[in-house]
Amino acid sequence: MSSMLRNRNFLLLWLAQWISGAGDTFSYLALAVRIDSFFTDPGDSARALGGVLIAFALPQLLLGIFAGTLVDRWDRRRVMVVSDLARAALVPAFLLLRDPGHLFWAFGIAFSISSFSVLFYPARGALLPALVAEEDLMSANGWMQVGRTVAILSGPILAGIVVGRWGTGVAFGVDGASYLVSALLVLSIRGVVTRPASKEALQRPAWHDLAEGVRYVLQSRLLQGIILGLGVAMLGLGAVNVLFVPFLRRAFQAPPEALGGLQAAQGGGMLLGGLAMGTLGKRFSPLRVSVTAMFLLGLAVALFGMAPGYSVALLIIPFVGLTIPPLNAGLQTMMQQEIPQRMLGRAGSVVDMAITLANLTSMGAAGWLGGLLGLREVFLLAGGLTLAGGLAMGWALRVGVSQKGAAIEVMG
Repeated sequence: MSSMLRNRNFLLLWLAQWISGAGDTFSYLALAVRIDSFFTDPGDSARALGGVLIAFALPQLLLGIFAGTLVDRWDRRRVMVVSDLARAALVPAFLLLRDPGHLFWAFGIAFSISSFSVLFYPARGALLPALVAEEDLMSANGWMQVGRTVAILSGPILAGIVVGRWGTGVAFGVDGASYLVSALLVLSIRGVVTRPASKEALQRPAWHDLAEGVRYVLQSRLLQGIILGLGVAMLGLGAVNVLFVPFLRRAFQAPPEALGGLQAAQGGGMLLGGLAMGTLGKRFSPLRVSVTAMFLLGLAVALFGMAPGYSVALLIIPFVGLTIPPLNAGLQTMMQQEIPQRMLGRAGSVVDMAITLANLTSMGAAGWLGGLLGLREVFLLAGGLTLAGGLAMGWALRVGVSQKGAAIEVMG
């Protein structure tokens, strides 16, 4: 991390991600508390909150490729700053929710906020290679995962204190302020090329770039392999996310507060996984790291489903967290190294769209699968699909040719 700490621009981006990521947890918790207070029936509350979560997810599916096209045409730093400022203005609008009749506001606000997030995240991923040397990309992506983990661990604790003491309104204000701080930090990045599109490219209509992006995806073995592997894995993991709490209560007879212990243990594993990327990134190829992480993730999820009790599950779940930063960092690094800078926004958006589609499909089928197969069996299925996804990605990329003309080899 020493080289990363000396890199001022990277440090600014890292801090921006951590602060805005932690701020997001304030809004999610406050929104859940506010919506739940509207209903006496927990089923009605769950359906309402589920609708809001779908509203958050839809922009990635509907707007992703268009957002990626704009990210590749515009100044990526400016896209991030404008996205942060827009979200800072939109988050306080959740204060309009005062009774169930106002839920349509929640859907619209969530969709709007997420639409700007769809611009922000591809821009951040595409900007990172301009901030660090190519040999440091894997470590940099690993440290970005560490920042995300720190936000996941610290945000809910602080959000719970704020919501409990000062209410949901203050929590929405904290999230809005976090976006403003993030915008200031990103605005402070200097001395790098943040707009890779040439003047000639900018003179072309946007639809031309959109069509170019679609053609690139259809021809890219790398993107096809990543989409295939992650798509198969998410068909199982999406259902696991939905059934996690019911599984905890029915399989382990554990109280709801036991979820906190599992989340903390998983977060600890994620932190270790992110810290390990400094070493892994220098010793192994990003493809080997990604495929190995998918294998281990599938195995850990399956073992978690077979755990006889809560104490055993508590020992297994850190290994689930341990695999996530290497998987994400490896995939990001492959894309950043192999895909031309001018295409990174569109490429990242297409991958995110595919993951979102598989995730929504799996989440929608979660209840049906749980009733048909059983809760433990869904976890076993998810682990098997993740293993299959790793195999599929490794097979697709084992002799894939990068856009630079270099062969990509997997597993040695």
